[in-house]
Amino acid sequence: MHRDICEGNREESSFCLFILFFNSVIISCRLRLCRLTAACCGDLSSALSTSQTLAELNLQDNRLEDSGVQLLCEALKRPNCKLQKIKLRGCHLTDACCGDLSSVLSTSQTLSELNLKHNKLEDSGVQLLCEGLKHSHCKLQKLKLANCDLTAACCGDLSSVFSTRQTLTELDLRNNKLEDSGMRLLCEGLKHPNCKLQNLRLSRCDFTVACCGELFSALGSNRALRELDVCENKLEDSGVKQLCEGLKHRNSRVQKLWLWQCGLTAACCGDLSAALSTNQSLTELELTSNIGTVPIKSGHLVTLLYCSLCSLCRLWQCGLTAACCGDLSAALSTNQSLTELELSGNKLGDSGIKLLCEGLKHPSCKLVWDCHLTDACCGALSSLLSTNQSLRELNLSSNKLSYSGVKLLCEGLRHPNCQLQKLEIHHNVYWAEEFQERQQQLWQTHSLMST
Repeated sequence: MHRDICEGNREESSFCLFILFFNSVIISCRLRLCRLTAACCGDLSSALSTSQTLAELNLQDNRLEDSGVQLLCEALKRPNCKLQKIKLRGCHLTDACCGDLSSVLSTSQTLSELNLKHNKLEDSGVQLLCEGLKHSHCKLQKLKLANCDLTAACCGDLSSVFSTRQTLTELDLRNNKLEDSGMRLLCEGLKHPNCKLQNLRLSRCDFTVACCGELFSALGSNRALRELDVCENKLEDSGVKQLCEGLKHRNSRVQKLWLWQCGLTAACCGDLSAALSTNQSLTELELTSNIGTVPIKSGHLVTLLYCSLCSLCRLWQCGLTAACCGDLSAALSTNQSLTELELSGNKLGDSGIKLLCEGLKHPSCKLVWDCHLTDACCGALSSLLSTNQSLRELNLSSNKLSYSGVKLLCEGLRHPNCQLQKLEIHHNVYWAEEFQERQQQLWQTHSLMST
């Protein structure tokens, strides 16, 4: 049984605590934003000690403070407690409770996920947590420390966890000032053969191209890492060039690479293309908001897509125009791996979209397209819907589509070849059957308005 509590409902949360005491079948309890304080944590601790079925507890965005979490930790350390996941995001915690949490990590045989995002734990708090993480009894797999006021000072301790614990597979360090010195320390741990980390989130950590050599070395050594998020760090083209060398290494198993807003230009596309054509495990590439001083040009973009085995490529707000759409269309008709392409925020215009539709109609194209368009290209889109039997999702939100444009789309939707399942239009999401009903209503309304 799962118990969901309405956000901000303190009376309902009190009822849920009562239920926890007397109901032995609750598996998951969500008490986010219920205005709870440390005053309820004694009762909650007793409930946790009693329940042998509760596996997930979400207490996000409640003012529990250190004293409340210290009470919870008493229950979490007891053998009767079978909790696997606890979310304490934004609970006004500091390093004062980290010793207690560390004790839980070294004691609990079931806790596998701990979310401490948006708490001022600071380096001293994380250093205490690392003591628990390195304990032989620790079974934690996922640790989230985004926006916890961390610096490079705690990175040595985290690095030692990588080389000690083989259970930790996911670490979220986003929005902490780790800088280049901190990244170098983390990379030492990533290179250790004991490191089993699969997902590492490092966006907005204030590091630069200066540490990319160490990252390159880590990518070439670590066989476990599958997802790497380095968004919103000043890597620039030279930094990505070094990363690509690591991605081309035979040991690299990275599947998803996020490079959102890293100050990249067209100059790095050749390196990315070489990495994509070498590393067949890389299936998702995020290049959003990388306009730089030199926008990505068609030749570089097409090289990326021709050589890529990626199934997902995001190029939102990359300074693209209609000038690249002819070459892009040719690439789409050749690439059978790409199933999702994000081109939103680019000035492709109606002429560009019409060119893209030619590539999308090719039988080799397997694209699930997601792009912001305008009304004037609805005829081309209608033709696409009646031709492409692999298209499942179409995003037309934030566009001024008139009745005539929607009517053209409906012609394509009614075609027997159309396999579209989801249409997003005017900020509303419709499934195929629902949209057919809505378009009938639209026709009736239009007929009434015309009479």
